[in-house]
Amino acid sequence: MNYDTKFDSEKRIWSNVAPDRLFNPDKSIGGVALHMLRAQPPNAICQICDSEETELTYSKAYSYAVSVAAHLKGLGLGCDDVAGIVAYNTTLLMPVIVGCWVNGVAVNTMHPIYEEDVIRELFQVTKPKIIFCDGVCYEKVREATKMLNVPIYTLCNHFDGVKKVEEILLPVEGESMYGAEPLKHGANQTMAILPSSGTTGVPKLVCNSNHKLLVDFCLSNGSSVIFTFATAQWNTGISLMVVNILCGGTRIVTTKSYSPEYFLELIVKYKISMIFSSPVLVGALVDLPQCTQESLASIRILVITGGNATRSMQKRIRDKLTNGYLLNSYGTTEIGAISVNYSQEKAESVGRINIGSYVKVIDPVSGNLLGPNEKGEIWARVTGDWMGFYGNAAATAEMIDADGFINTGDIGYIDDECYMYLVDRSKDIMKYYNFHFSPTEIETTISLLPDVLDVCVFGVSDGNGMDLAAAAVVLKTGSTLTEDDIVKFVAEKNKVKHKQLNYGAFIVAEIARNVNSKVMRAEMKQICLNMESSKKRKI
Repeated sequence: MNYDTKFDSEKRIWSNVAPDRLFNPDKSIGGVALHMLRAQPPNAICQICDSEETELTYSKAYSYAVSVAAHLKGLGLGCDDVAGIVAYNTTLLMPVIVGCWVNGVAVNTMHPIYEEDVIRELFQVTKPKIIFCDGVCYEKVREATKMLNVPIYTLCNHFDGVKKVEEILLPVEGESMYGAEPLKHGANQTMAILPSSGTTGVPKLVCNSNHKLLVDFCLSNGSSVIFTFATAQWNTGISLMVVNILCGGTRIVTTKSYSPEYFLELIVKYKISMIFSSPVLVGALVDLPQCTQESLASIRILVITGGNATRSMQKRIRDKLTNGYLLNSYGTTEIGAISVNYSQEKAESVGRINIGSYVKVIDPVSGNLLGPNEKGEIWARVTGDWMGFYGNAAATAEMIDADGFINTGDIGYIDDECYMYLVDRSKDIMKYYNFHFSPTEIETTISLLPDVLDVCVFGVSDGNGMDLAAAAVVLKTGSTLTEDDIVKFVAEKNKVKHKQLNYGAFIVAEIARNVNSKVMRAEMKQICLNMESSKKRKI
């Protein structure tokens, strides 16, 4: 790939200009998908679902997509409508999404782990006219969407008396000649709506245009066996779905939860050749005693996403990845891929600017544009307009400047050889596996305890790219509340793992604040870690 980044010293912008595109962004991704599915050998395996023990051929994926498109058309749904999807990577998810795109319907995807209130609030914004969900989360989705009064179809784990997707997968007369609806709003028509990282409460809804989804991808080909644990609510999950459709090969999917042992089992069983995964998951994989060079011999491309792998982790991976390349990437939900590092020489870097991307570094105080080796806020844009947050013009305006650059929220710099480095986060963001969260959410939960006077939540790194939430808590005089009580209370209130106190709680005398009464998280973190260290020394 061409990562020939250039720095314009006059404009102070780094760029990697994209070549002419293979796919015309003015053509519907639904139409292109139908063409590419039709072009494959009909009995070739497009997708294998390990958990459901199913195989999906290209011809069957095409037929199912046409059936979904025809059903939506019969309901009168088109380019100004949205379909809601709350699902894991199941057998029928891909053809349902393609069917929506064929009819010009945008998909608003969510992870089934989302709480009922979050699903309700997000769907109140996008107002889907039809919803597809996994059976395991049907009751939650039904309760969250009562106000919409729209049909809900389960994709798997069906219930008696509940609509299931198979009911609409009916033969369509002349399906081999079925055509997609043309784009009503051009290349920038919204085709996917993905939740943001949700670092300040309920996630925002990021619009992904037809232009953004219909990308050229040169890392894959018809012989690739593709895998990621990421679901369609993340850029990685939906992008690899598109790669599978446009470039061919076989995509492995599963609804089973991650474990390093299961990850290795899948790689060996299916001879997976291309993987997109977070550093946490890959780090645990290569640290398994049974993970050897031989067991990873099938891998040709391993792309790190959703976090930066440390130098030591990269070395551990490369020591066992003898037949493939390790790529360390950086991007955001709003922008997509911003930079990629395929070099071992600058392992701390997130690489050079990705094809079709532009980056500038801004002093957060003065607003001045900075040059090489000067630290500031990273702003980026890609070819094609960013369509902003769905139904939230104010939040969109805060994120984007007049030139179309988006604030990533990260602090970093770019060196003399155009390699980018991230050094800090400009916002209070924590990450647990692929989920981002704000400390404020956990602080709000802890504050529900009557004995709590003050609280500060911070993250402690586990050394593999994950932030383990910890809380410093001030109690009322005479309170008998213990640190374990606080941890258990949060676990009971916040059912999702990433919003729990995975590092623990510390009872302190006061919370450190600056002159503006702002909590000093870094100082409180150090105070608590010193307390922990002192306890260990006494033991």
